[in-house]
Amino acid sequence: MSERLGQLLLLGALILLPVKGVQAESPKDPIYVKISNGWNAAYAHGNEYAEFRVIGNGAKLQDPYHILLQKNVGMMVSFVDKKELQSDRDLLSAHAQWEIDYWHQHASKVESNNREDLTGTRKDLKVTEIRVYDDKGAQMSSYLIGLAAKDGVFVLSVSPAKKDVDPLVKELVCSFKLVPRNLDAEEAKRLSSEAKAQR
Repeated sequence: MSERLGQLLLLGALILLPVKGVQAESPKDPIYVKISNGWNAAYAHGNEYAEFRVIGNGAKLQDPYHILLQKNVGMMVSFVDKKELQSDRDLLSAHAQWEIDYWHQHASKVESNNREDLTGTRKDLKVTEIRVYDDKGAQMSSYLIGLAAKDGVFVLSVSPAKKDVDPLVKELVCSFKLVPRNLDAEEAKRLSSEAKAQR
């Protein structure tokens, strides 16, 4: 079922309707291509896209924006426009603060921690661990993996944030990169060909 969904998502990205005088646009939703040990993914915004890899045959696509990475570990894919962040300088820190501010409005207590141990030496992305508590003490936790782009931040939110999830986050960080090209039909076809070579 998951493989079929991936093929349908890719097919949807490759279909171009011939419209006179209009260029083919990038897909609006993330696309996924099945590989031997998981999924290659791409999410476009403007004339660039984020590429990442979901490792593990147990990973299940719920929809283009939500993935069950493994039992009780989920991920959400999103993009936050820099207009929302109201900052042109350090987009990654502005994004982390924007998320923290949001949770301060909806929770009794919010804790955050910059997880440089998960990013290594990379400066183009940031991992922030957030823990949110309600007034009864119940806790929700997540890792926010932000990748700086020209017009904002691509975000992979992984929940829950636990020590045994750290290796999974490191794998995502290693594969999460910005590609300065349009994700058009030709590029989607190239990604599909690369994925077939990896099977």
